[in-house]
Amino acid sequence: MMIATLYLRPRRGRIAILGALAFALGSPLLAVEPSQLAQAFDTQIKPFLGTYCLDCHGGKKPKGDLDLSTFTSGTSALAKIDIWKDAAGRVHAQDMPPAKAKDKELKQPSEAERTQFITWVRNLKHLAPKDPGRGTIRRLSQVEYANTLRDLLGVDPKVADQVPQDAVGEGFSSSISPLLMEKYLLVADEILDQTIVPDRLTMSWNAGQLDAIIAGKPEGGQPAGTQRRITGAGEVSTMLSTPVDGTYTFKIRAATEKNTGKEPTRLALRIDSQVVGEIKVTAPPKTPGTYTVTAKLTAGKAKLSLLMTNPVIQVGVTPEPKRAPAPVAPPTNPGENTEPAKPEPAKPEPPSNEPDLRSVILESIEVVGPPAARQSELQRKLFIATPGKDLSKRDAAKKIAESFARRAYRRPPTTDELDTLLKVFDLADQQDEVFAFSVKLMLKAVLVSPGFLYLTPDDGSISGKDGAVVALGDHQLASKLSYLFWSTMPDDQLSALADAGKLRDPAVITEQVRRLIKDPRSRALFNGFGAPWLELHHIDELAVDEKKFPLLTKDLRAAMFEEAAMLFDTILRDDRSMVEFIDNDYTFMNSTLARIYGLEDSVKGSQMTRVTLSDRNRGGVLTMPGVLAVTSLPNRTSPVKRGAWVLDRVLGQKPPTPPANVPALEQQDANAGIGLNLRQRTERHRADPACTSCHQAIDPIGFGLENFDVLGRWRDRDDTGSPVDAAGELPGKQRFSTPADLKRLISAKKDDFCRSLVQRILAYTLCRSLTGYDEVIADEIAEAVAKDGYKFQTVWVKIATSYPFLNRRISR
Repeated sequence: MMIATLYLRPRRGRIAILGALAFALGSPLLAVEPSQLAQAFDTQIKPFLGTYCLDCHGGKKPKGDLDLSTFTSGTSALAKIDIWKDAAGRVHAQDMPPAKAKDKELKQPSEAERTQFITWVRNLKHLAPKDPGRGTIRRLSQVEYANTLRDLLGVDPKVADQVPQDAVGEGFSSSISPLLMEKYLLVADEILDQTIVPDRLTMSWNAGQLDAIIAGKPEGGQPAGTQRRITGAGEVSTMLSTPVDGTYTFKIRAATEKNTGKEPTRLALRIDSQVVGEIKVTAPPKTPGTYTVTAKLTAGKAKLSLLMTNPVIQVGVTPEPKRAPAPVAPPTNPGENTEPAKPEPAKPEPPSNEPDLRSVILESIEVVGPPAARQSELQRKLFIATPGKDLSKRDAAKKIAESFARRAYRRPPTTDELDTLLKVFDLADQQDEVFAFSVKLMLKAVLVSPGFLYLTPDDGSISGKDGAVVALGDHQLASKLSYLFWSTMPDDQLSALADAGKLRDPAVITEQVRRLIKDPRSRALFNGFGAPWLELHHIDELAVDEKKFPLLTKDLRAAMFEEAAMLFDTILRDDRSMVEFIDNDYTFMNSTLARIYGLEDSVKGSQMTRVTLSDRNRGGVLTMPGVLAVTSLPNRTSPVKRGAWVLDRVLGQKPPTPPANVPALEQQDANAGIGLNLRQRTERHRADPACTSCHQAIDPIGFGLENFDVLGRWRDRDDTGSPVDAAGELPGKQRFSTPADLKRLISAKKDDFCRSLVQRILAYTLCRSLTGYDEVIADEIAEAVAKDGYKFQTVWVKIATSYPFLNRRISR
């Protein structure tokens, strides 16, 4: 039977497999379809399972609860693709079938048989429909939020420290709790307070526009009101917003009636409950006077009131009571001439108990605040329009909103969004806020809006049926690129290309990706992707035995992190081969890190500098002190953690979950481990049949790195004083005796490393786990990268021009 080589070429608008499985000698090469994969299972894969797998994974008690004997036909096999993907990984790593079971040597498949099985499984992904995946809506991470505020408003990114970090994962949180929204509001307030200087307050009211209390009854002010008459204990009031602390001048135009008595009419100016000034009103109604009060006020809102302090007239002499005229008596007999009766003396009227009240006629109130501070350059840029003779306040605010929201939303704002922002401005303006303060509230609304806080696949204008595939718009693509490479908003060049509708051109994307990578801001790629990939993103919190390892200071942790970051940046920006991540002859260090490398005599100072490595046991991420530290335990090295890290992070082979009933190394019988070093105890642990299958792939790699202690220092003897034995064997009888040998063997697996890293980066860029068709794309990209000499920039270019990056499926 012959196994034909597999080739890929376009067919009917999608990728189809052409160099199909040859089912018999001399069979023609056909495109793989489900029926052909099913037939291949029946004729090739099922016999493979019967020969090498079903003894353990069949029968009444299948190992690992995986019963492969249930797959009796190709049709049933194609329904469980995930099972086969896991099995192919184990077969590829050559830890399945195990070399031994119950002290019995097990028959191993030939390399051709392994390749046949793995190839069949890998081709299952081509059954997935062409699907870019649903569009992802996610909130800006803390770093993205901070960087965007820096580039939008020029503020220190540390202002965002009060916003909590997001959970780490392939996706991002898309919800905002009330507490988080409060944090966003506080940050927006703090930033805009630093950015926008209020105008000098100048306001005036006609008295009739003010609210009043007349004869104990409240009367609302009228927009067209003119004067107000206050009699007795009445008052007028309004709300006053003072934008800054300082001295405010109030000019009150008023006149008085019934200004008799010992003293003139007095009028108090009250702010909330405190009287801040008093005037004497003496002008008559025909010629009102202007009276001035100055007061020191603090910024904020308060109630401004005017009321008389002496509403009752106090006179020196009580006026003589008025007498009523004498009444005339009617005639007793009408028509009879009689003398009129003499009038009785008039009784004096009783004195009135009503006090004589003063009256004040108020015409207007004007308030002028302290001189405004000088506007910042940023405020002048934000305020692209100011109200004047030919431009209303609202029209000026609209121009500002359009300009600011365009940058903050990373796209032109919609009509509805602008209307919402102007409603915020109107609300403040109608409460007599100064123009700058009203604009400030409007900009605050921008900074807490979904358009700013979220990265969305569109602005809501794209319509389509649920499940339909649509292309990303140019502005969404600009944001996707800028936040991927810089963790911040698009710059002017990206925005201009988006506005011109040119960004979807693959040649333009390629040019922009390379430009973004060359920019120092692409350091964000290491912080967002590189550090989590190497598991260095929490090295500052790494727990170690401080008495045993006092050298692991804050400075050393920072140097460990920076060494990895500078290697990542160098390989990326210089477009070097990604294989250099595994093995190279250079690194970066300062004097603190040089102590770990044993180079303290040749590397001085706190500045990180590039150093050529003569020791081939060093170089690459496998032997970096930071990686060695995070793959150790607090008090000793861990060959298991280190081996599992290499399998997962470098070769893309997920180590299986350990059995629940097997105790950890430290929990095993202590007496049985007396006198044994770590390698001997681990080998005793591995002798347990339940542990062999996992540890035979993990442990050799981990022990190959045992010459490095917890901090990454070279050692010839382990913690027990025994000589370090770093020798081992990888699957396929590939032997090594030093870390340099191990790195050379792993570097030879560059296709596995390339595919693994491409898959990780693709999942990172899409913000989700990879599914069916994504794996097809990942394989195509890995193949293209390999053909281009494994250049690291090529990975990012190919992903940024890939189908799932440029398109999305509508999911409602």
